[in-house]
Amino acid sequence: MTYIVAITGSIGSGKTTITNLFKTFNIPIIDADIIAKELVNYNIDISSSIINYFGKKITRIYNIIDRSALKHRIFNDNNERIWLNNLLHPIIIKRINALLSNVTTCYVILVVPLLIECNLQHYVNNITVINTRYENKVQRILNREDVNYKQINNILNTQVKTKVRLSYANIIIDNNLFVDDNDIIVLHQYYLLLATNKYIKNNFNNIFI
Repeated sequence: MTYIVAITGSIGSGKTTITNLFKTFNIPIIDADIIAKELVNYNIDISSSIINYFGKKITRIYNIIDRSALKHRIFNDNNERIWLNNLLHPIIIKRINALLSNVTTCYVILVVPLLIECNLQHYVNNITVINTRYENKVQRILNREDVNYKQINNILNTQVKTKVRLSYANIIIDNNLFVDDNDIIVLHQYYLLLATNKYIKNNFNNIFI
């Protein structure tokens, strides 16, 4: 059975940046956020359900869902966020399971921002948490999203507190520092050891970078 490494962290922690560094090793990367975007953009049944619930105000030309408008809605209304999660999460998990069943490498990286929030920590072998300071999170979010500070705080408040997330970590990557290819090479080698030797302790002193 393939060893599953879950990479998680709050919005703006730098999960994508870190995860992309693993591509050079030809390790499969399954990203829950990418699956969610594909469902919203290309699954007609899903997009129709979303438009029927939220109305035409969240669409652009040709009935395409405006993800920015949708984010504004769900992070300003908790009930709407819960409705969307209830729609998407079961399908995302089903898709993840299908992708995992086709993995042939000794380990796979599973990127799940809401790993703890969705109580999925029991289904993976290793939890690697990307951690960064609040101000760095905010700056990253501002650089890529059309949101204000209030909306950023609303988003962060829907996620578990940093202390709680870190309590589940086998490995913590401090993304306040510079993480380079050499750091990822060492981590890749460690994951390989974990995947191939059950006697290796599944904890790198709880701090990696």
